[in-house]
Amino acid sequence: MANKIDYRNVFQSSAAEYEEITASKHIRLIYELEKEMLDELFKETGSTDRSVMDFACGSGRWTQYLENKFAECIGVDVSKAMVTVAESKCQRAKFIVTDITAETVDEQIKDKRFDVITAFRFFKNAEQDLRTSVVAKLPKYLKDDGLFIFDVHLNTWSFMGLLARIIDRSGLEKILKTGHLTIRTMSLGDVKRLFEDSDLEIADFWGMGLLPGRSNYTLLPWKWLKKFEGYFTKRKLLRSVSYNLLIVARKKKTK
Repeated sequence: MANKIDYRNVFQSSAAEYEEITASKHIRLIYELEKEMLDELFKETGSTDRSVMDFACGSGRWTQYLENKFAECIGVDVSKAMVTVAESKCQRAKFIVTDITAETVDEQIKDKRFDVITAFRFFKNAEQDLRTSVVAKLPKYLKDDGLFIFDVHLNTWSFMGLLARIIDRSGLEKILKTGHLTIRTMSLGDVKRLFEDSDLEIADFWGMGLLPGRSNYTLLPWKWLKKFEGYFTKRKLLRSVSYNLLIVARKKKTK
């Protein structure tokens, strides 16, 4: 069954397929809005003398951005095919092919601690068991005052998220030939529950993508769309019902 596929293996052989997906107009919009929010965050917190791990770095889209913000940038992924593409894009970043949820982790990373860890386009796609395993393991790589930044790219309570749930629960998935990953959703509440037994807690979040959109389909021309979505994103308006959630987490303070 489609929902039993391990997300670790989804793009092992076809990095080109992932590149095609992330090049679409709607995903580019979300990427640009996320980048603007991170520019402000890193300007406020400082990053030029700090280190970052881009977990589940994939084909390096975000690693390419991060290597120009941090003194040290390491991309980590389980897929050699994806890392090969990422290496071709980046100038300074270092890449490690390893699975941090496994018993044995690459020697280059097992004892490292980072100021920031990022994970883009991962948690929504990952199975619940994988999400739990990652959240249990990642904090050991994060400094006590560090930030864990990640996104959820199909929020359950957004228009597109609700539509995905209708498709899933009505059985239309087979008729529409929609892959299960495409309609898998995740909410802020899911993230909070995921963090309950972990060392992490949510510090803040933004929402982006109020208007319905998918692949290269958007309701407005790019110029108007960017202004409209940017206005709501920067002011954190209606963020809980936005298509994408950009979340900043930190380690829980010990009592």
